[in-house]
Amino acid sequence: MHSGDDMLVNGQAQDTLELSDRALHYGDGAFETMRVQNGRAAHWQRHLSRLSKTCHFLKIPLDIKSLEYEVKVILRDAKDPCVLKIIVSRGSGGRGYRPPEISQARRILSLHPLPADYAGLQQAGIRLMRCQHPVSENPALAGIKHLNRLDQVLASMELAADCHEGLMLTAEGKVVEGTRSNVFLVHQDRLLTPILSASGVAGIMREVILEHCAANGIDVEIGHVDIAHVQNADEIFVCNSVMGIWPVVEWRDGNECRTLLPGPLTQRVQALTKDAD
Repeated sequence: MHSGDDMLVNGQAQDTLELSDRALHYGDGAFETMRVQNGRAAHWQRHLSRLSKTCHFLKIPLDIKSLEYEVKVILRDAKDPCVLKIIVSRGSGGRGYRPPEISQARRILSLHPLPADYAGLQQAGIRLMRCQHPVSENPALAGIKHLNRLDQVLASMELAADCHEGLMLTAEGKVVEGTRSNVFLVHQDRLLTPILSASGVAGIMREVILEHCAANGIDVEIGHVDIAHVQNADEIFVCNSVMGIWPVVEWRDGNECRTLLPGPLTQRVQALTKDAD
């Protein structure tokens, strides 16, 4: 349990929330999670931009100036490295799906320890398995980071004890993302990553990777990916803005198991994005 000093609600140190908050009742809100290093949130402007766009789409008023000040306050005594999570809820709204005409949004900021094994996994690699729970498709919500994450919760419950991440597909068998990451495949010195037009989160680290690949002549295809692409990939890696880039060294699909290596293109992308912001 975090102390009030590790959590701010609309700028006030506290670790409680009103029971009428719509985030609790309906998942009515947005969130961002980011790594804190040297007292600052990595990729902060990118996260703020995505949060602003998501809140605008959801019609939740976001006080950006207050949020920026609150981030400075909570990071003032942050112990590096750690993780900053920001939730913007629509606020309280009573019973029923229809929100009030005027919303009083809540900004909830919390600090969390960075898992100790994250840095090592960037080098050693991870075991990735296929999840059976399908990811939902809804083009209107595709790409944004809203609070409705039951698909990811249920898929994460499938993970074997020695597996670090699970791959999620649609009911029709299209690869979308990991439970908490975006996925990239390497085929003959080219990168392939799923298109996120119908489902999935357009991750900040995914965005950084795509920009650096474009600037350095690395060919990337954003398209439909099926399980055969995964099974035949020369290299696989997953990414998010907290874990960075994790190479996949073992791929499991049911009883089938395949060993891979952290290949040269994965390592090149890691190097290109190491200090990106």
